[in-house]
Amino acid sequence: MTKVFYDPKEPEMRFEGHAGAGEHGKDPVCAALSMLMYTLLEALPAEGVERYLADGYCRVRGGSAGTYEVIAAGLRLLAAEYPEHVCLEVRR
Repeated sequence: MTKVFYDPKEPEMRFEGHAGAGEHGKDPVCAALSMLMYTLLEALPAEGVERYLADGYCRVRGGSAGTYEVIAAGLRLLAAEYPEHVCLEVRR
């Protein structure tokens, strides 16, 4: 399961773990999560944003809160469709 932690006040988003919805390299849920994660990274400016990527882990902090909200909307849809593979936790 991939757990995504989102703090809209910072803003910050962390992706942890692997979806486990299919064979490695052919997992459609992992592909969707990766696309959302890389879209977030691409949409934010290079300067003033902390980024850390490793196998099964990504942490992004800083930049426009609106960009994170768009990604969070996609994550909510994905978590609703695949609750056994994606968990989105939003800090309030």
